[in-house]
Amino acid sequence: MENIQVQNDVFHVGITMAGAISAGCYTAGVMDYLFEILELWEQAKSGKLPEGWDQDMLNYIPKHKVIIDAMGGASAGGMTTMMSAIYALKGKITPVNNPSDPSSKKGNMLYDSWVLMGDTEDIPEKIFEKALSADDLNNGKIISLLNSDFIDKICDNAFADDVEEKKLPAYVSSELEVLLSQTMLRSVPLPIDFSTPFGRLKKNADLPQYNTFEHFVISHFKLDYDKSNPLHKDFYLPLAPFSDEKDVVDRLKLTTKATGAFPIGLRFREFFKNEFTVDYIKNNSRKLLYNKIQPENIPADLPIEFKNVSDPFNFIGVDGGAINNEPIGEVLNILKERHGEKQNADDPDKFALIMIDPFPDHIYSHEYTQPDDIFSVIPSILGTLQDQARIKRKEMLDFHTGKYFTGEIFPTRYNKENKKEEHPIACSSVYAFGGFLDLSFRHHDFFLGRDNARNFFKIYFSIEYDPENNNVHPIHKNWTPEMIHLFKIEKKRMGKVFLPVIPDLYLLKEKMEDPKAPNPFERTFNKWPTYNPETLLKLSPKIEYRVKKMIDLVYEKLTDQKVDSQHPITEEIIKKHYKENVFTRISGWIGNTVLIAFFKMKKASIARKASKMAIEYILKDLEDKKLLK
Repeated sequence: MENIQVQNDVFHVGITMAGAISAGCYTAGVMDYLFEILELWEQAKSGKLPEGWDQDMLNYIPKHKVIIDAMGGASAGGMTTMMSAIYALKGKITPVNNPSDPSSKKGNMLYDSWVLMGDTEDIPEKIFEKALSADDLNNGKIISLLNSDFIDKICDNAFADDVEEKKLPAYVSSELEVLLSQTMLRSVPLPIDFSTPFGRLKKNADLPQYNTFEHFVISHFKLDYDKSNPLHKDFYLPLAPFSDEKDVVDRLKLTTKATGAFPIGLRFREFFKNEFTVDYIKNNSRKLLYNKIQPENIPADLPIEFKNVSDPFNFIGVDGGAINNEPIGEVLNILKERHGEKQNADDPDKFALIMIDPFPDHIYSHEYTQPDDIFSVIPSILGTLQDQARIKRKEMLDFHTGKYFTGEIFPTRYNKENKKEEHPIACSSVYAFGGFLDLSFRHHDFFLGRDNARNFFKIYFSIEYDPENNNVHPIHKNWTPEMIHLFKIEKKRMGKVFLPVIPDLYLLKEKMEDPKAPNPFERTFNKWPTYNPETLLKLSPKIEYRVKKMIDLVYEKLTDQKVDSQHPITEEIIKKHYKENVFTRISGWIGNTVLIAFFKMKKASIARKASKMAIEYILKDLEDKKLLK
């Protein structure tokens, strides 16, 4: 679909939401503000303004269109991606722009899911206490360090069909595509044939081959999915969260949970009901190999023979961010393949890619420390493997061409002295699990996301306006001088003027009604939230109990001696060499009895020490980030 002609008054947007763990509330705040200003603008274009607004504003409303074509995410960003899509499909936009009364339900999926998380005033047990419950250990297996049942409840609530009359907003494409990163603990082997011409003539030859292994899969959902369309079947998945088909909804829920299944900390997810057909898995590999996203752009005759890809293709899914934490290339490909790339650097942009990242990368400036023993090498190996898994070679080349409009929304916060905070986001604490500790952290970061989104769309998501040099973007060509004056952003020292892609009518209201009036969104999060350590100390018995249960299960696993009937010769050799007499049997029995008694005596002590270490680490980290009372 190269070089498609698009309307001059339409600008397309793709959004990528990076992994965030508990800081998904920040991403949710950004999306809440984006939907709010898009909806406000859309209503104004049809002649409607909120009650009490100056009706003269209708004379200065830009008429171009901005359409969201694609959204993609990983981990908590993937969960927010799906929630944002469902929120848009319901069409009932109810922004949370008042920071008061944080623990009450707002009827806004983004806020209720990511800030409340079930922590309402009428429920005494809070989210972190729920995560310490040992109910998930009753089946005799350790699934994760934290009980992840609360995620299931949040996800089920997000999929609730609670809006009768649904209307897709005009700023969301009827062909919306949603991408979720998934990491499979089972691989798809991609072979390279090293056989010679003579060797290939041998029939049924079981020749060795070189294999690479694909563990990344994209859950690629499409709003206008048509199962009768051969280009859609086994290539896309239906984006139909309110479908009567249970399998369709279950797949959406499972992939949403799986992309956020943070390894070890949160529960892994099982794909066992053919959620992805074998043909879908093969097509996924084709997408990745060709770096294309639309079926018509990918050669059907891929010269690779997929072997050992069973049907159904069952696997365990863990956090999507483990391999691809920011699916920027995949979302960018949707925009490129739909609307065509710029032929020249000076051509106007047809689309933009926006990334929302609560934990952005910065230029690496730390001095390199050379590992000198196995204890320092092992963490370096793990970090190396993760970095290598996430490397983005093709995307890096794409972005360095300068042909694409890109922007990033990330946490920025200033203190009372107007200095930038070193740790601007509360949920960054405790390895980004800090948001599960207290609602006030999540509430703060949600409104921080809204404030940062406001600044981004006001200033940074703008295009230069220079009519003297014939540099006017098509979406701005019909703007009147009054509109330009009211919305323009000036870089006076450089003599440059910029106009926003999405006009924020709140800014128009401020300028027209009272330029000196205080910004209603400014510093709504001025007060840093703090955590009462007594709350955590009261949970120490729960932490100890969960640790003890896990120790019991580990002990059972280690002492479960099963007879190895597959190696009879080895068994006989071991018996003869390590033959037991009466003395060894008695001493062995005494040793085991002592070991069991020692284990039972020390279990409580180990649990207490583990609880103390965990609590101490959490409190120290909160203190470092000035979040501790």
